[in-house]
Amino acid sequence: MEAYLQALIALLAIANPVGAAPVFLGIVRGFTREQKHAAALRASLAVFVILAVSAIAGHAILSLFGISLPAFRAAGGLVIVLMGLEMLRGDPTRVQRDPGDPQAVEGEILVPFAMPLVAGPGAITTVITLAVAHRPGNFPFLPFDALVASAAVAVVLWLILRTMIDNERLLGERGQRILTRFMGLILVAIGFQLGLDGVREFFGA
Repeated sequence: MEAYLQALIALLAIANPVGAAPVFLGIVRGFTREQKHAAALRASLAVFVILAVSAIAGHAILSLFGISLPAFRAAGGLVIVLMGLEMLRGDPTRVQRDPGDPQAVEGEILVPFAMPLVAGPGAITTVITLAVAHRPGNFPFLPFDALVASAAVAVVLWLILRTMIDNERLLGERGQRILTRFMGLILVAIGFQLGLDGVREFFGA
């Protein structure tokens, strides 16, 4: 139980579903409440699948393409920085500006929201590390600690998104713009931190 709690706390801190929620609201802007709820469920399931696959085979997949974890972290950080810079203007990012195209929004729920914003380089690196550190000997291909933590993060994300959707009107248009700018600044900082950490690890500094 202690191992599960440690894994969950570590992954929640890295994934930061609370900070990602305003970005989700921008992506689904213009949707009905029911459509937003359905999108929240799909986003949460996508996060779980990404983290679960990373826990089981993430390291092998990156190695197959010759990508190191530091390089992956730096690239994900750059994507987050670009999103944050656009959000600083108070408007949804370019990937969030066509709510009338359901297929486009479906893609945006997966990328960039589910990955790399929530299930980003930091979260993926964390589940890979947990999978290696806590893998039970009797089930070498099922890292239960990492999988349980991944499922818990997906559930927490779904609950947070549902809460934000149900209380969206309390913010108002002006409040949403202020929150968008603030979260844009936070995303820029997170992206730079991830990118710099990746570069430092890559060069062994």
